[in-house]
Amino acid sequence: MATRKQSTTNFQAIDNSILGEYAVSDYSERVYTKVYYSIRSLCGLVAKRSLNNTFSWDEFKERFTNDFGKVEEKRYSLEQLLEYASRKFGKTLEELLIQHQISWQRRQEYAERNRVENQAETIAENTHY
Repeated sequence: MATRKQSTTNFQAIDNSILGEYAVSDYSERVYTKVYYSIRSLCGLVAKRSLNNTFSWDEFKERFTNDFGKVEEKRYSLEQLLEYASRKFGKTLEELLIQHQISWQRRQEYAERNRVENQAETIAENTHY
């Protein structure tokens, strides 16, 4: 019986550097960012519930950055962040991605409300004079 010769094709990696500002970051980098911000959001919401009126998002973000580093630093690996989220909140990667989407929508709604309120104030000021 004749042995078959197996051939494997070596593909060259795609160099997307020519895309410049239109280049897309790797999937793992985008997921890392989403997980980082989801954990920050969840920690912040828990802290806000316990501190009520004394809670400050700006102060919280500063403290979170001191502990976790900036998202660009990647002080912890994606696996470490996922383990932390699982231990502290019982959240999986999929749940964190959903949490990130919810948080993003909440921020967009907040920005839209502020924009509408600012427009209403501007109109009121202009009609007052």
